[in-house]
Amino acid sequence: MSFKASIPLDRSHLEALQRLRQFAGGPPAFWGQFTELALALTGAQQARCVVQLNGAWSLLASAPSSGVNPRAFLQKSLAENAQRAIAENGSVVVPAEFEEGAQHLLQVLHGGESAAQCLLELRFAPSQRERADPKFWAELLPFLADTPGIYQNNLKAARARFEAARMQEALDVLAIVNQQPKFSPASMALVNELSSRFRAERVCLGWVKTPYVRVVALSGTEKFERKMQILQTLEAAMEECRDQDEELLWPAPAGSQAIYHDHEAYSRDSGSDCLISVPLCCQGESVGVLTLEREKEPFTQEDAWGLRVIADQVAPRLKDLRFQSRWFGARWASSWRQGLAKLLSPRHTWLKAGAIVGCIALLFCLLVPLPYRVSSTFVLRPESLVHMPAPFEGFIASTNVRPGDFVEANQVLVSLDDRDLMLEKAETMGEIRRFQAQAELAEANRDLAEFRISQARLRQAEARLELIDHRLSRSDIRAPFAGVVVQGDLRERIGAPVQQGEVLVQLSELEGLYLQIRVPERDIDLVGDNRTGAVVFASRPDLQFPFEIRSISPAARIADEGNIFAVRAALVETAEWMTPGMTGVAKIDSGKRTLAWRATHRIVDFIRMRIWF
Repeated sequence: MSFKASIPLDRSHLEALQRLRQFAGGPPAFWGQFTELALALTGAQQARCVVQLNGAWSLLASAPSSGVNPRAFLQKSLAENAQRAIAENGSVVVPAEFEEGAQHLLQVLHGGESAAQCLLELRFAPSQRERADPKFWAELLPFLADTPGIYQNNLKAARARFEAARMQEALDVLAIVNQQPKFSPASMALVNELSSRFRAERVCLGWVKTPYVRVVALSGTEKFERKMQILQTLEAAMEECRDQDEELLWPAPAGSQAIYHDHEAYSRDSGSDCLISVPLCCQGESVGVLTLEREKEPFTQEDAWGLRVIADQVAPRLKDLRFQSRWFGARWASSWRQGLAKLLSPRHTWLKAGAIVGCIALLFCLLVPLPYRVSSTFVLRPESLVHMPAPFEGFIASTNVRPGDFVEANQVLVSLDDRDLMLEKAETMGEIRRFQAQAELAEANRDLAEFRISQARLRQAEARLELIDHRLSRSDIRAPFAGVVVQGDLRERIGAPVQQGEVLVQLSELEGLYLQIRVPERDIDLVGDNRTGAVVFASRPDLQFPFEIRSISPAARIADEGNIFAVRAALVETAEWMTPGMTGVAKIDSGKRTLAWRATHRIVDFIRMRIWF
């Protein structure tokens, strides 16, 4: 590079220009150094850089850094002369507005790919009029004009390299999380990896459990006590980050408008001077919060950006693992909620859905009648029940049946001991022979009185013998018909005495079974003219049997459960296993009633019984 000999340049200025073209700092520092260097290279009295934003020119930097008089620069004609310079894509010389003889050199700066127009304004004193000529700076001005563009390009390249490195880091973390099949191991792997990569003393993951955030993982800690006060303070800080939906750095950056009340409280309680919290968002919904802690080294905006990239990558995976780890009922409820949210809007979805379902259910209960049945208990009874009593006083010799046994007609049920009767029969037969002999002797002796007495005693003995034979014929109690034994378990009474007329066995026929339904008095009016229903036996609740009502008792009778009416009904279908005495639940058809009537008619009847006029 060669310049005119009259240009006051030295090697330090050229090296400063080269360093500035490779500057990697922020824009405010760049523009300040660029303006100072332009002033030093040109030897101008004052210099400033301005940028056009929203149609107005704004100051970027001015030199020297102190003692600059704003009136020394163009004010009234700045916009007009700046447009001339932009139109010529170069530089123009403009007379000073407030000092006669002074000149202003306006040079267009190339900002790379930036759409904003930047301008360098150099003010030369009257004694420097020859330097205000752009031709004097023909070789230097292009280097100054290109420097902002080169800086912007370098800045974008460095930013691209930084973003690529952060993206690669996010993909590495995502790969580690993807290796875990469950939510808890994936959460622990995430916080431990972030603790290592960001040199954090502690990393915490909080997950949204509506409407709160709950800590689910701590780096380096497998188990923790959820009731600890410090954890509650941490969860409050996480909720603070989630509510604002932005990264929160503590200590707070200068000019930040965010709220840091809970972060300040947690920093004070935990002893961690530096915090950063980043929300985990998935499809626009905040699902969790990551909080990193350091004791001394503050977190930077670059750390916040990199952490945001990692959070955006791992949030969908963690959400899927969390959903899969819940029990199936919770998964179904979540799926239904998402479907309803599309229809009803995402705010208060369950409340709106519940209100709609409740209104539909209320209308259904009030307007739609459904078949109604009166419920009561029943007993299966036979048409004929025979009581088999003891025909005479004696002792039980044997029994061949027990309750529930099916018997044939003329089958022996119970046998009584007949030994005493046989002895009595033998004695009576002896008396008969004796009386016959006496009668024959009296007849031979022609003793009429004795003959008649002997004949009377003989007939008496023969009558007693007939009675004994009759009792012997009834010592075996037989079934008068085929049926089932209802009562009479005499196995433990073998040899025990019985009294004449004592019922030993009850026998029921298998044909002609009917239902005796016990309908409470409060429900008898609901039966009305209905004559059908169904029963379920306690021993077979899986089967229903229809029945038809034959008659209703005209008078109520008192029972343990109150006044009842006995309803006689016949089964339409029967089964072999049905036996007398079986019980269950009977339901009698009673037309159609709404669900609201079913739920309220008891209390309405109660009120009517208590309050009436």
